[in-house]
Amino acid sequence: MTRETPAAKRSPVWRVLKWTGIVLGVLILAVVLVVAFFDWNRLRGPISNLVSGALGRQFAINGDMTMDWSWTPRLAVNDIALDNAPWGSRPEMFTLERAEVSLRIPDLFKGHIVLPEIEISKPRLLLERSSEGKPNWEFGDRDQKKDDSTGLPIGRRWFPKIGRLAINDGAFIFRDPASRTFLDMSVSTVVGESDEQTLKLSGRGSLQKEQFTLDARGGSVLTLWETDKPFPMDIKVGYGDTEAKVQGTIAEPLKLEGPDLNFEAKGPDLAVLRPFTRVWIPRTPPYRFAGRIHREGELWRIRGFEGKLGGSDLSGNLKFTYRDDRPFLDGDLESRKLDFRDFAGFIGANPKPDAPPRPKLLPEEPYDVEGLRVADADIRFKSANIVTPKMPVDEVYAHVKLDHGVLTLKPANATVGFGRIAADIMMDARGEKILAKFDTRIDKVPFQRLLAKTPFGKEAGGTFFGRMNLAAAGNSIAEMAAAADGGITVIMEQGRIGELLMELIGLDIAESLGLVLTGNNPSIPIQCVIQDFIVSDGVVKTKLFLLDTTDTKVTGEGSIDLRSEKIDFRLAAHPKDPSLFSARTPIILNGTLRSPSGRPEVIPLAARGAASVVLGVLAPPAAILPWVELGLGEDSPCRALLDAAEKKESLPRKGRRR
Repeated sequence: MTRETPAAKRSPVWRVLKWTGIVLGVLILAVVLVVAFFDWNRLRGPISNLVSGALGRQFAINGDMTMDWSWTPRLAVNDIALDNAPWGSRPEMFTLERAEVSLRIPDLFKGHIVLPEIEISKPRLLLERSSEGKPNWEFGDRDQKKDDSTGLPIGRRWFPKIGRLAINDGAFIFRDPASRTFLDMSVSTVVGESDEQTLKLSGRGSLQKEQFTLDARGGSVLTLWETDKPFPMDIKVGYGDTEAKVQGTIAEPLKLEGPDLNFEAKGPDLAVLRPFTRVWIPRTPPYRFAGRIHREGELWRIRGFEGKLGGSDLSGNLKFTYRDDRPFLDGDLESRKLDFRDFAGFIGANPKPDAPPRPKLLPEEPYDVEGLRVADADIRFKSANIVTPKMPVDEVYAHVKLDHGVLTLKPANATVGFGRIAADIMMDARGEKILAKFDTRIDKVPFQRLLAKTPFGKEAGGTFFGRMNLAAAGNSIAEMAAAADGGITVIMEQGRIGELLMELIGLDIAESLGLVLTGNNPSIPIQCVIQDFIVSDGVVKTKLFLLDTTDTKVTGEGSIDLRSEKIDFRLAAHPKDPSLFSARTPIILNGTLRSPSGRPEVIPLAARGAASVVLGVLAPPAAILPWVELGLGEDSPCRALLDAAEKKESLPRKGRRR
């Protein structure tokens, strides 16, 4: 054992070190004693004032604050309250009965926040909007510039690693009178497998006057911090009769990266989701959808999308992202069976079988103009098995685009037998009224397919050509039709039609009765069909209406007012064979598009005449001649009739016989 020499004791350096050690020891002892015996309640006022000043709203710690000191100190705070907005439904926005948090100090020196244990008792959070839409979670000056650097996603390094999280008897309430929304949720943690604390959120309420339920379970909070263990989740949501379920894992839940989720959704009508998406969604029949959700950067994918929409099925792949800061949906969809009635909502009709009948044929339900502007889409759709109420269709292909309020279907093609109906449709919803254009082409559509669901289909033959060009403005199909301008032309030649149908049109009672009694209904050749209409301000008027067979010539004139949907049409049949009991009287078609009716004209308005007289009343063929490229050769019957009509039209009016 060495002893300090008297010289060493008198050394200035030694004395400095000695007293420095004594002072440090006293300071450490003082800090320990202060920490151990300090009254932490003295900090309640300064902390409350600091938070109140930052939020611009009264915050108070009303209960005791205690600290159990160690290298893992444990802080307990009791009775916390944050005032609600002055207009709020309750005085407090947030209350907390007790919170206990432990902190591991050595990890702070490594740049990590480790909280071995958090226990929260009876937290109560109320989020609500005023009747004017102002939220109570806006604090301080709304115009104050916000620092975006503090927003999500949170860096993993600074997100606390939590060993155990216990939430006891928590509650979350949300109110929004404008959207008629009220939610009352319970929040808690439960002990799962391996004694892990898993998150649980459940509750019920009302949305848009519909009952809302939620049952959500997540994995242990430890997996939020661990990189090699995906975070499991199981969410079930109910909204009225609508149900949705999401199950799977997320590799990076703090950044919403690496999701591997299966989803299922079903409900009576997709349109009930409009208030939550702000996007226009048409009314639909009951549906059921399923798929698998993945994410690649900012692109969300739904692979293996499958579902039912009424009697139709859908499958394909969808992609969702933001393009130019706007929601954008892209996808390819296919249907193995497509029932057109299931998609009636796209034109404003009710697709449900039990829907009450409309007073008018044309749908009057308006499109949501704002809903057509908030998102963009690019969807390709096809189906090879089509169910239609009237005309059989074999295949459908449509390319739908929605870009900043401009909706286009280009093309929208339907295959009918060996023919095709091709349409280009544009609806511009950027203004108060939707501006629409319809350009439709009919190419070699079989006449027999058009009459397939009637008693006259078996004897029919021939192919139709035609075109429809319309421009309109309006926020519903009925409004568009009432303001439409353009033209419609249909031509057919070298076809066949049942003799019974032609005799009925000509009101040849004797021959019609004979065909019915004998059950014989032979077909007769159609030489030419020409139907040319002009559409002006919602009124469809005939320019030329002619059906010429070897048995009868039928001409027509009249109009259809698309505003009132009233029909005012007159068909005059000119049989080429004599018959004793033939009425030889024109037929008047009237009523409405919803309920058309027909009757013989009591007092004929035009004399019976020969084919030359019939041709004499035809309108000028100038609008028809461009259609020769659709199949009218120079020697075709329709071309001959047009040439004859053109010669008659060149004669002076007074030379005509009426």
